[in-house]
Amino acid sequence: MTFIEKYDYLKKKYAAKADTAKFKDAFIAAQITMSDEDCGGTMYAAYIDGTFSFEPYDYHDNTVAIITDSALLEECLKSKADPVKAYLDGQLQAWGNLDHALQLIDVLKGKKRVCKKKTEEAAAVCEEVKEEAAPKKKAPKKKAEPEKAAEVKAEEVTAPAPKKRTCKKKTAEKE
Repeated sequence: MTFIEKYDYLKKKYAAKADTAKFKDAFIAAQITMSDEDCGGTMYAAYIDGTFSFEPYDYHDNTVAIITDSALLEECLKSKADPVKAYLDGQLQAWGNLDHALQLIDVLKGKKRVCKKKTEEAAAVCEEVKEEAAPKKKAPKKKAEPEKAAEVKAEEVTAPAPKKRTCKKKTAEKE
């Protein structure tokens, strides 16, 4: 697979479905270099002021630069490999803000399904989770009884007016 083919595949499968709500920072620019012999090349993913871009070019003003092979990159995006462990093992190299690299991987993974209905037990658990997560309806507020409302109005009317305060210095000067 050539670099452009691999880039198109990653863009369609991951970048098009990116959940940009997971970004914590307003500016993230990652330059990703795939080090494979057959599909080596550089691309970038940038999140700038709410706009997400994924293009097959260098990005020199990046906040993080990542170098890895395409297989490990895809395994990290599929959640089959831990990017932190790959970094510590030396399979993935990164320079710059490593938190930005982890945010980018989380965003490109997209949304995960909460439940997969494979068995009856799993379906039951899924329903329980949905019920717990559903917003609960609030009980309607009770209206004040007419007698109490009349008492409140009477108290408001009979309340004494606030006293006017004067500054002691000004009154002493006037005397």
